Amino acid sequence: MRAATSSLLLACLALSAPFPMQAAAPAPPASAAESPSAAALENGEGRDVALKLAGQLVSAFVFRDQAQAYAAMLRKNAAAGRYDSGTREALAKLLTDDLQAVHKDGHLRVAAVEKQEQSGAHSGPPSDFPPLIQAAKTIAPCIGYIRFTAFFGTDEEMAGVRKWLVDNRDARTLIFDLRNHHGGGLDEQDAIFSYIFAEKTPLVKMAMAKNIYEEHGSPVKPGPTLAFAPEGENMVGTHSAVPGEDTALRRAKVYLLVSNKTASAAEHFALALKSTGRATLIGEATAGANHFGGGQEITDHFGVWMPIGRTYDIKTGKDWEGAGIAPDIDADPKRALVLALERAGVSHDEAVKLDAAEVPAEPIHSDKLRAR
Repeated sequence: MRAATSSLLLACLALSAPFPMQAAAPAPPASAAESPSAAALENGEGRDVALKLAGQLVSAFVFRDQAQAYAAMLRKNAAAGRYDSGTREALAKLLTDDLQAVHKDGHLRVAAVEKQEQSGAHSGPPSDFPPLIQAAKTIAPCIGYIRFTAFFGTDEEMAGVRKWLVDNRDARTLIFDLRNHHGGGLDEQDAIFSYIFAEKTPLVKMAMAKNIYEEHGSPVKPGPTLAFAPEGENMVGTHSAVPGEDTALRRAKVYLLVSNKTASAAEHFALALKSTGRATLIGEATAGANHFGGGQEITDHFGVWMPIGRTYDIKTGKDWEGAGIAPDIDADPKRALVLALERAGVSHDEAVKLDAAEVPAEPIHSDKLRAR
């Protein structure tokens, strides 16, 4: 694959034992002494982690040339003793910073995690994660509104999405608030697409190298909405909307609220609807975290979130790594809901009142993210 084009989706990858999704940092421990990640490195541990990580990058990272550059840096630094001291937590941050200094990637990162945290797939969010669905309602007559934190595909979240769709099946407008959405998978997206598309519609492409696909499979499993086929040296999946029951939602106006915290699978969702012309995006350019992949164990005490593929626009072949997805209506993301409600026919005063009642669990804009 060539570095000129790249993409992402936060999904759990079945390579070795996965470690927790990096959609949000876990809550800090009560004290540093209670945290295994705060333990000092053992003799030679840092060098061992760096060298193993170098090999894993060469084997699995989405772009071969970037992988070689990462590996060369890690091996050079390890030989110079850069990773020989400090705590495990500090080493994870140092490795991540060194990798990002070679090539920025919205997902590639190292974490200090314990063996028990890496074993098994994680079906839900960390204990300190905000509610996956923060709001799901009819916000005004014939206007459905839903605000997500992530797409984890849990039974509870899927039930909430389906109930909201059924409750708003006659709505003239749907508003998806993704302004602080951290990523996830395809299940919620597919449920939504089945209501708002009238015919089977290709949405985006998802590509990964054949050798990685053959050895590990896809982190996003093929199914009725995702089919992979060989294209040159890659395996390319086409993610499609598959329609379900015919309701008024096939004809509803759709607005997506986005900010520079809208990341990963939320960007996949946004590109799918923008590229097909099915929705209007309101806010600012998204986070620019594109490459899909998942967690890999490095050692008993370290893991890496490894990007192995890219998602891109079917029409242009372009992805959103680094740049994000541009909105159709450029606006302060804090005003995005007001603008969407006004375009749906709500008066300005009423839109302001409704917006004030929707308090996100997290800020909806980050100056730090946009400075990447």
